[in-house]
Amino acid sequence: MGSNGTCFIHPADLRRRRQRCRPIVERLQGRLKTGPISSCNICGCAARAILADQDRYGLALRTAICLRCGLIYLMDRLSERDYQDFYLSGSYRALISSFKGRSQTLALLRGSQARYAERLAKAWQGLITLDRGSRLLDIGGSTGLVAQRFAAGSDCAVTLLDPAAQEVESVPSAGFERVVGPFEAWQSPHRFDLILLCRTVEHLFDLRAALLKIRSLLRPNGLFFCDIADFLETCRREGPPAVTTKVDHCFWLCQETAPSVFAHLGFEILAVDVALPPDQVGFLLRAAEGGKLAPVPPEWIQRQLRGFRELASAWQQVGHTPLDARDWVRVQGSRLKARALRALR
Repeated sequence: MGSNGTCFIHPADLRRRRQRCRPIVERLQGRLKTGPISSCNICGCAARAILADQDRYGLALRTAICLRCGLIYLMDRLSERDYQDFYLSGSYRALISSFKGRSQTLALLRGSQARYAERLAKAWQGLITLDRGSRLLDIGGSTGLVAQRFAAGSDCAVTLLDPAAQEVESVPSAGFERVVGPFEAWQSPHRFDLILLCRTVEHLFDLRAALLKIRSLLRPNGLFFCDIADFLETCRREGPPAVTTKVDHCFWLCQETAPSVFAHLGFEILAVDVALPPDQVGFLLRAAEGGKLAPVPPEWIQRQLRGFRELASAWQQVGHTPLDARDWVRVQGSRLKARALRALR
């Protein structure tokens, strides 16, 4: 636990999790493209601050924050084709299973997504409605339970898109158009009354192009729901950026930066949901005129950079307290080794 009362992933626990992930990480490491991201995907600015030089799984990749708009992004990542294979082959779920020490079965996914869907439906009751003849697009829809919940009783046409074949194939085909693949490569002749991007925006390969494409797919007065994993809150819960960032999250937004990104790319915010878990924020949007991107104040950036450094210090301090008996032996061994080295000087 940090000095501010925040619970972190203990450093010893992170080492063990990374050890479990090592076989998958070693396969992925050779596919990382180092340094292809020369500027921010949203504003094009090349000025950045590097927040981490590895991700939570132990992959040697860098995470940066744009010094102009505050977008957080991976500087090093897989190619678009390798990301497709990462999801299609099941490596994504296997990596999460190894990190958490628990298999991410379809049954567990469906249970989690059913609870999430019910919570969203209640939160947006009366604000999101679908009539007969409506069209719903769920991007990153996984097992389809969120789309099913929003479409219930409306007899609307549903298109579900996800790069994980096993999850898409588990969705009943009746009433659903099921598409396996990345959103960026998908084309449709249809326009939609509701587009869902739930727990998915961080996984997009090209954030700017994807959001502009979503806007073009909306019918007049169509609605777009997008929730974000707030990077700042996630770090406060889990630890500094090297403990939080991950190879499958190409981009991160936060409560302060998301509104200007949405406005710049042609969306008007109708409502915001902050009653989600603390590290999530939901936005209900509709198409509007895009505008000039408002840079974040430099002092805000500096506060975040200082905050990340303070989190790193607090997280390292947590590691001075052994996690368990096994870690106690490791800590004592490290201390004895340090004393021996000092004595030899």
